[in-house]
Amino acid sequence: MKKHLWLVAILIIAMALFAACAPAQEAENPNDGVNAETVTITDMAGREVTIPATIEKAYSHGQVSTIMLYQLAPDKLLGWNYELNDLEKAFILEEYQNLTAYGMGDAVNYEAIIADGPQIVINAGTIDDGAIADADALQEQLGIPVVLLNGDLDQSAAAFRFLGEILGEEEQAEALATYAEDTLAWLETAVASVPEDAKVTVYYGNGETSLNTAPAGSSHAQVLDMVGAINVANLEAGSGSRIDVSKEQVLEWNPEVVILNGEPKEDFTANAAVEAFISDPDYATVSAVQNNQVYGSPKTPFSWIDRPPGPNRLIGLRWAFSVIYPDYADYDMDTVTREFYQLFYHMDLTDEQMELLMTA
Repeated sequence: MKKHLWLVAILIIAMALFAACAPAQEAENPNDGVNAETVTITDMAGREVTIPATIEKAYSHGQVSTIMLYQLAPDKLLGWNYELNDLEKAFILEEYQNLTAYGMGDAVNYEAIIADGPQIVINAGTIDDGAIADADALQEQLGIPVVLLNGDLDQSAAAFRFLGEILGEEEQAEALATYAEDTLAWLETAVASVPEDAKVTVYYGNGETSLNTAPAGSSHAQVLDMVGAINVANLEAGSGSRIDVSKEQVLEWNPEVVILNGEPKEDFTANAAVEAFISDPDYATVSAVQNNQVYGSPKTPFSWIDRPPGPNRLIGLRWAFSVIYPDYADYDMDTVTREFYQLFYHMDLTDEQMELLMTA
């Protein structure tokens, strides 16, 4: 009997030693059902954030980061910020056209986001104290790590590489980042090739009347500034990044080139804005009208110039330079467009899509 008790005691001790020496079992992650292995990163705002080491689904809190997620890893995009219209869907792969729309601004459905269980929240934009405070508050509200990206156009390469690393999508991220770097390098040389006395004045119009504009130096006019155009709206933006002007002001500026965006919220297309502008007798004396230099900005699935101001505008640099300084643009926009859409939107454009893109 004593011998039996000794054997039991030895067995218990052995089991205890084995348990103490064995590696701890990873707890389940309630978001992905795989494991709770985490890493601590420093985001592009300098915030330390602990995130899952493996991420399968990410929620984007803003349009810029939503576009970046789709461009980098569409399978990991939890949903859109709004329901895509038919024109936008025509340039989005079918399996992603009808992802859940979680809302924007004050209409975001946070309960639905939490219920759908993203492992991380991404947001991109201007990095400042307000953005950091908002990210911290959102992280506390959702109980999900929030990561900030720098949304400036000239930071696109760094943002793609950073996002690619945390999502495990380094190969696609490098391709996108390299494209961004090559585009900005080309642009520097191209702008330098334009003599100062050849610089062109440009007016950029938004809205149903095309009288909402983006002042020089604002984030919404970044493409115009970067391509070396002279933005006639050299005005203070005040608390916003776009301002309303009058017809009289546009006539006084007398721009040599006019680029119009239309009003996406009202399905007022860029080309409809062009037709309205050139047919308005009040604008008949404007230099751009007299010389057929009024253009509608392409914007499907996302704008080439503005709204939202993300890496969707990389192709806008090529396009804007080609319409403002055609004598210095030694490339074919058709080829450039097809290459961009294949890499960034994962689709080979048909001739019909090319025509739709330029006429919608």
